[in-house]
Amino acid sequence: MLEVFPDLNDVQFDYTWGGFVAITMERTPHFGRLGDNIYFAQGYSGQGVAMTGVAGKILAEAIAGQAERFDLLTRLPHTTFPGGRLFRTPTLALAMLWYRMRDLL
Repeated sequence: MLEVFPDLNDVQFDYTWGGFVAITMERTPHFGRLGDNIYFAQGYSGQGVAMTGVAGKILAEAIAGQAERFDLLTRLPHTTFPGGRLFRTPTLALAMLWYRMRDLL
């Protein structure tokens, strides 16, 4: 952060966030339904601050009966993360470690 914003060197932070980022293989958000009345939106691929508000509005429209935008987003292709049930989590952990190490260089 200080490489981009060196003037923040002396700034103290009361709160910071650190956590997992939901990234899809295609880097596009994943919208869908799990039944008639269960909707989801996930995988904002590092764009969650902006995308969460947009996704909430689109989900609300769909629930209210205007699902055109939601249905359009459900048609975006999404590849299942490789590894199956047994190796998906270890493979994801290795991939995240790889990109974390790459970011440090």
